[in-house]
Amino acid sequence: MGDTVKPRVLFVDDEPDLLAALARILRSEYFQVSTAASGAAALEMLQRSGPYAVIVSDLRMPEMDGVSLLQAARKLAPDTVRVLFTGQPDLERAIAAVNEGEIFRFVTKPSSRVALALMLRGPVEQYRLITAERVLLEHTLRGSIKALTDILGPANPGGLRPRQPAATVRKCGDVFVGHLRELAH
Repeated sequence: MGDTVKPRVLFVDDEPDLLAALARILRSEYFQVSTAASGAAALEMLQRSGPYAVIVSDLRMPEMDGVSLLQAARKLAPDTVRVLFTGQPDLERAIAAVNEGEIFRFVTKPSSRVALALMLRGPVEQYRLITAERVLLEHTLRGSIKALTDILGPANPGGLRPRQPAATVRKCGDVFVGHLRELAH
C-alpha cells in the first residue's frame, strides 16, 4: 500500500470505547480512519464526507442494524466496499447481510490489530480495482467518442451543418457514459 493517499475507512459501532480503540490502533501510514456511533451518523458521513474505500459496520446496533446500514450504504456509495464486524455471529443475519448488502467480508470480534489491518487490505484492494476499472472504461469510451467525432466532423451528410454529426455522436456518448455509471452501481 505504497500510495501517497491513504485509503479512507469508516468504522460504525454503537460502542464508543471500541470505536476509539479501533481509530487509535488502525490509524497509521496505511489507513485514514473515521468513526460513526450509529447507522444514521454513518450515512450522513457517506453523503457529506465520502467517498470511503471501506465501511466496516457492527451487526447489532440499536435503531439501524449493520445489514440495514450496509444496504443503505450500497445505494449511497456503491463503490465503497462493505464489511460486517460482529461479536455475536448470527448465521441467519450473516447470510442476510451477504445476500442483501453485498458484503465483501464478515469478520468476528474481537480481532487483533494485526488481523484487522491485514483484513482491511482485501477490501481496500477491491475498492481500488472497482474505481480503476470504471476510470479506465470512461477514458476508453471518451477516447472512442472523440475519435468518432473527429472522423464524422468534416462529413456533411444530407445537408446537415458540418459539425452536427460530431455533436450528435458526442451527446450520445455522454448519455452512454451516464448509463454505464448507473449499471456499474
